[in-house]
Amino acid sequence: MPVAKTPKSEESAVRLVVPVAEPVKRARRVELLTISGSSEDCLSLRSILSHTNWLVHWVADRYEALLFLEEHDVAVIVCSKELPDGTWSELLDGVRRIPNPPNVLVYSDQADRAFGIAVLNAGGYDWLLTPFQQDEVLRAISVACRAWHHDARQRQNFGDAAMTA
Repeated sequence: MPVAKTPKSEESAVRLVVPVAEPVKRARRVELLTISGSSEDCLSLRSILSHTNWLVHWVADRYEALLFLEEHDVAVIVCSKELPDGTWSELLDGVRRIPNPPNVLVYSDQADRAFGIAVLNAGGYDWLLTPFQQDEVLRAISVACRAWHHDARQRQNFGDAAMTA
């Protein structure tokens, strides 16, 4: 029986014998998109999320984000309140058109309760304060990601039920 090859970095680890006819399923990495004119914000988020299984992407503006979303299945967007080419609410409008829309977290450097309420009322999932606090970022993204997976399963189940009806 053929065995799956292991990368050199894993040669000292235990080798698994896996039939070639049945490929090993690996957990897909959850994709997260950060949108900000400031690369420092993305670097801060990447540092906080470095030990997770999330794949963090960064784009500078709303236009690039919408192009990126056409090619990638993103679970969560972490977006700056200030975008170089529009507003966070315009981003939400664009995201709503996606078949499996990501949950959007909007962040600001001001602790403004009215802003947080506006984000939620406009359809944003949550809001964060900068500088980012590791526990709060991990909690907000984890909850948003779980909700996105749940919503995706519901849409799939609804679609499957509609096809059989």
